Amino acid sequence: MKNKVSHVRDHLVAMLERLDDDTLDTEQMKHVIERAKTSSIVATTYIGAVKVELDAIRLMDETGKLAAAITAPQQAPQLPQGRS
Repeated sequence: MKNKVSHVRDHLVAMLERLDDDTLDTEQMKHVIERAKTSSIVATTYIGAVKVELDAIRLMDETGKLAAAITAPQQAPQLPQGRS
């Protein structure tokens, strides 16, 4: 799977289509249902994280800090030499 929201959407739609597949036997359908449940949980978590990122961007924009963050992004702190 790719790492964009559009890829998550495509994956979820594919799972919906698979759930509607009348050619699957009972065991195959059970497997598809379990996979769909798992995909839903992962997608919900991923989309929640994206929403937090968007909320942070909106807040930075509302407070006038977005332009500064874009022109002078902060670098992540570095660990001292010899540590991992």
